[in-house]
Amino acid sequence: MNIKHITLTAAIIAAITISTGCNYQEEDDVLMSRRSQEAIARQQEEEQNKDGKDYTIWQFVHEVSAFYYLWNDNVPTSKIDYSKYESPEALFESFRDKDDRFSVVLNNYTETEESFNNIEMTDGINYQLYLDKGNDVIAVVEYVYDDSPAQKAGIERGFVIHKVNGTQLTTTNYADLLDQQTCTYTYSVIETKTENGEEVISYGNDMKESKAITKQKMDINPILKSTVIVKNGRRIGYFLYDSFTEDTDCIIKAIEKLSANQIDDLILDLRLNGGGYLTTLDTLASMLVPEGNEGKLFITENFNNLLTSEFRRESQSRDFNKTFFSANLPNLNLSRLYVLTSNHTASASEELISGLMPYMPVTIIGETTYGKFTSNILINDEEDEGSDDDDIPYSEWAVYICVASCTNAKGEMNFKEGFTPDHEVLDTYQYALGDENEPLLSTALDLCTGSLAKSAKKQPAPLQGYIGHYGKPADKFGLISKKIK
Repeated sequence: MNIKHITLTAAIIAAITISTGCNYQEEDDVLMSRRSQEAIARQQEEEQNKDGKDYTIWQFVHEVSAFYYLWNDNVPTSKIDYSKYESPEALFESFRDKDDRFSVVLNNYTETEESFNNIEMTDGINYQLYLDKGNDVIAVVEYVYDDSPAQKAGIERGFVIHKVNGTQLTTTNYADLLDQQTCTYTYSVIETKTENGEEVISYGNDMKESKAITKQKMDINPILKSTVIVKNGRRIGYFLYDSFTEDTDCIIKAIEKLSANQIDDLILDLRLNGGGYLTTLDTLASMLVPEGNEGKLFITENFNNLLTSEFRRESQSRDFNKTFFSANLPNLNLSRLYVLTSNHTASASEELISGLMPYMPVTIIGETTYGKFTSNILINDEEDEGSDDDDIPYSEWAVYICVASCTNAKGEMNFKEGFTPDHEVLDTYQYALGDENEPLLSTALDLCTGSLAKSAKKQPAPLQGYIGHYGKPADKFGLISKKIK
């Protein structure tokens, strides 16, 4: 099985393959796991001989879950009648834990693996979805990536898409419509109007139609914006970070540039950031934590008993599941951090906030974060050759599975329900991200300069009927806030 590291350390990934000949106090647990996996493997042969159906992926899901799943006590190690489950997904659902909103069985491993590094087949649009009249849906453009097909066609943040290729978006068709390779969008534009003496966000009735836009594969730079804003005599860094990809060099260069500009404060915009790799998270955290904390504990990952036994045996270290702040990196030496969030700020983004809180004040501005408190790994069925009954290669089947829960240096798991912002500010989509008038950034700038109490500007009432967001491939199965019935 090929394990794609999403939020685990390199040492843990190196230890993840079961070895033999162990001579350690917990080896009984490991041997028990091996015997269970052998039983599962024998079961696959028995099941296939019974009715002629190909249960290879059922077995794969069963075996992976029995060993790696954080809640593997839910997973039977005895024989399961796979024929009772119409799909591998249904099998996993039978032992999914009530706290698990994040694991998923998928059959597009290559696409998913690339998406974790911001390589996507996309038109370049991130959407926020809202219910309109009846079961109609509107897709509000939250962000458009630079040099994307959508940007070149003139699509901008704040556009409201009603129809795709002439068909109205609804709760039952929006995914199929937005996933089409070539799209023509019918849209209006976000505006502010007055209703009953109060300003509200509206999207008007002035419909326009875009040019046809064809998706293409993009390698998106995760650093969307890094700049310095001078306000009231303070030099304030603004850093819009899209995803914790494996590219640590770009993070280091961006922080070095901010450091060279001698900033007094940093506003870290994570509203688009759904998480990513622990190695990049560690790098960024080590450059944000105040100087003098090098080598101190950042986060701890807590695994199931079998993985804990195996990892401790392989590493021969009591710190196998701990990540510490790195030395020899540029450091901004901040006294506090301002973070902009949305309801799909998740995972590594939340771990960053949690891990820094014991060492510095972190002020959160925006919306309550998603609450992804687990580390996941992406494991595909690399060992089995061939294809299933639908001609999908076995190697494209994978499980994005919860393997650990995360705590900070104080032992706190303080974002299971997401982080509640210190200053709740809702996005209006009217200004570009990085514009000083944009509500979240404007609030953060007022906090940095000590002028928040003097700011009398009232934000208009936001759009109602929020459903979720859409755009990044990984988000399609991970971060829809509400299920649409």
